Amino acid sequence: MAIPNFPYYNAVDQIYHAEWSIAKLARQELLSRSVAALWPQGHPTRLVHVAGTSGKGSTCRFLEVGLGAVGKAGAFMSPHLFDYRERFSIGGEFVSQAEVQAVWEEQVRPHCVRLAVDNPAHVHTFQEVSILVALALFARHNVAWAALETSVGGRYDQTRALAVAATLLTNVGSDHAHLLGEEVWQRALDKGGIVRPGVPFFTTESAPETLEIVRQLCAAAGAPCTVVEDPAVTALNAQLDTFDLAPDSLLQASYQRRNAALALAALRWLVPDLDEDAVLRAFAGARLLGRFWKVEERVYADIAHNIEKIEALAGEISRQFGEQNKILVVGISGQRVAAEVFRPLAGIAQTIIVTGASYKGQDPTQVHAEIKTVLGDTPVLLAAEPPQALQMARSLQRDETVILLTGSTYMIEQALNPDPYLRYLSAHFGWRLHASPSRPRSALQR
Repeated sequence: MAIPNFPYYNAVDQIYHAEWSIAKLARQELLSRSVAALWPQGHPTRLVHVAGTSGKGSTCRFLEVGLGAVGKAGAFMSPHLFDYRERFSIGGEFVSQAEVQAVWEEQVRPHCVRLAVDNPAHVHTFQEVSILVALALFARHNVAWAALETSVGGRYDQTRALAVAATLLTNVGSDHAHLLGEEVWQRALDKGGIVRPGVPFFTTESAPETLEIVRQLCAAAGAPCTVVEDPAVTALNAQLDTFDLAPDSLLQASYQRRNAALALAALRWLVPDLDEDAVLRAFAGARLLGRFWKVEERVYADIAHNIEKIEALAGEISRQFGEQNKILVVGISGQRVAAEVFRPLAGIAQTIIVTGASYKGQDPTQVHAEIKTVLGDTPVLLAAEPPQALQMARSLQRDETVILLTGSTYMIEQALNPDPYLRYLSAHFGWRLHASPSRPRSALQR
């Protein structure tokens, strides 16, 4: 067999699914035109684009705090945990509710309405509007640099519409196979599709087939390609050993060191005279809600929601808590296979409580039955709603027992969100579109 030509395979796939691929690319073009209309002189913020199966949000936070050492920096991440404003970060802090409301009402909404009046087919989606809100916030705050993560995939994600200074790929895993392709090479083509002509590309992916794909994509686009390998992670670990890490630092989780190494490689390229000591100090203080988050004493939450993230989390739970008793509260969303996702938890938990998730949540009764088949003798209990599941876990908790909520961002949100109004809005996300026959369900994105 001749050497596989992956850019050609992508072209054939687009032709085979022309109605779908052209519609996706048209949405990107529409968003690109909106950006040009709102900022005719070009948007003032230099952007760094991050894709991957896991670690996107953490890599964005490392980029944000690292770039903050050379100027004002921000990040656009998704999904949020409790409050929509958590998608927008400047200087390592979430923007205020008032700021989100202001840019929507004063700038983004008027533009979107004008666009729809001129052509009713040009109604921006939730994700597209969120990108415009992010750009408006960055412009208002004079943000020099910002990191942004894809929602799903890369090539067809709306973030692909934006001009960027660098692109980063954390890894290519099994998540979203029903959207991106059953084969690993299909998912690599999609995620690697964030490559831009002439724009430097960085990755910590190590699988040979995936690396061959991204290298071919980079070569076709004339994009310099840097693979961040294990020695770079080892070197970063040695440097970080000289810093005191806060208890809630992202870097307390060992698997975050690879994301930090990826961000550092990009920073070195983007800022040749980088003050690495200042960047590493910023890395040491980096925090992100929902990543091995200590909610209260002996209660933690982590938004790991696919097998790659759960595997990393399971290792970190064992490392940090050793022989302590552990009660895990889990829920799952989307079309993931519960038995596969939660298999790594076998043997590390004394009790697992299965519950529901508010958005695209799977039936907890079915999930309960599925994961019992792979968890051996571990007791698996069932609670219909997340608050009930957390209450059950607390009733079982004894001295030194640790409770950890994971598996679904939306389950954690429903269990812990202190704002009942936001909790209700999140639980009923998209109900107006469900009720309207004029909009397809594909417009629903969260």
